Amino acid sequence: MNSPPLDRAALSPTELDDYQQHGYVVRRNLFAPVEVANLQREAVRLLVDNRDLIDPGNLRCRFMEHVETGEPIFEVFDPVNDISPVCAGFASDPRIVAMVESIYGEPACLFKEKLIFKPPGARGYDLHQDIPRYWPGFPRSFLTVLLPIDEATADNGCTELYAGYHHDFLQPPGRPDLYMLPADVVDSRRRVPLLLRPGDAAVFHGLTPHRSAPNRSPGLRRALYLSYNARSDGGDQRQRHYQEFQERMRTHHEQQGRSGMYFR
Repeated sequence: MNSPPLDRAALSPTELDDYQQHGYVVRRNLFAPVEVANLQREAVRLLVDNRDLIDPGNLRCRFMEHVETGEPIFEVFDPVNDISPVCAGFASDPRIVAMVESIYGEPACLFKEKLIFKPPGARGYDLHQDIPRYWPGFPRSFLTVLLPIDEATADNGCTELYAGYHHDFLQPPGRPDLYMLPADVVDSRRRVPLLLRPGDAAVFHGLTPHRSAPNRSPGLRRALYLSYNARSDGGDQRQRHYQEFQERMRTHHEQQGRSGMYFR
């Protein structure tokens, strides 16, 4: 199936209403099969050509515990655009930009991006909101576009959203420092598994709580996550964000007794 032309890439009034009400929207078949195949080839290349980057000391990389053995397994390149022109091309693709700017009603700025590989056995992520309450100046307009590279299913630990909670922070009283949230702050009946096929796109607000289960399938569950802010909400902040993010990560590792962290 062909992807929609640019003049139909912006969200419709009905889709915008859904986003405002629920905190997310899904667009099916945004990208054509040939474009998806190019992104899939690029995900393979990134692993093959960048083995020297995959190191627990590299702040670009994140590792996740295996759900059964506890062994750390490589899972994320964050950022990825500077080592992948293909990923950078998706981040600036007019169809994605049109969707995001139809939500903002103004120009959008890329804030960050990451490529998640989620190999078999990867534990998954506990419930959280993407906008950290404890981070002064973090843009409240932050939202994320999720592009599945592999089919996202319940078996391989697809992202699960909780609809309608995107208007405020959910930290318990007196705990603004929490990032991972207690499970009881959301109603399980509002859970929406993002069952996506390659070529689809899901957009969700930075305060929409979400989680993911372990990947219990035999294959990867790869996805490109592209996050934006409205231009009026701080302008182009990507470089400054990564400088601060890496410093926070370095401090976190040092507090856990790990020194010598670097970015490459």
